[in-house]
Amino acid sequence: MIIRRKFRYLLVEASRDLEINDKKAQASLADGLAGVMGYLEYSEASPRVMAQVSRKAFIIRCARGQESRLLLALAFVKELDGRGTGLCTIRTSGSIRRLVDSARLLYGIPGSRQN
Repeated sequence: MIIRRKFRYLLVEASRDLEINDKKAQASLADGLAGVMGYLEYSEASPRVMAQVSRKAFIIRCARGQESRLLLALAFVKELDGRGTGLCTIRTSGSIRRLVDSARLLYGIPGSRQN
């Protein structure tokens, strides 16, 4: 029997412009989250940056059931890439497609779907 892992997606906004697709920035975010959450909770949540939707906003994937811990840990991360920043979770979803559509509507990015 194959068990499928379920994920939750978080739309996160930073207080400054950042380039989260850079490996160095992702490593800095991982170190910050592991420092706040602890390495065991970090590995259980298994967060991963999925997409950057604007200069300040990006989407993180985590294991289902761990989103509340990740949400709290993101609030306590105060530095990325050696520069001060604040992170705020705007919205969570079970589907990355819906979260991307919401982000496009929220930030006025062309290409958003209208239902």
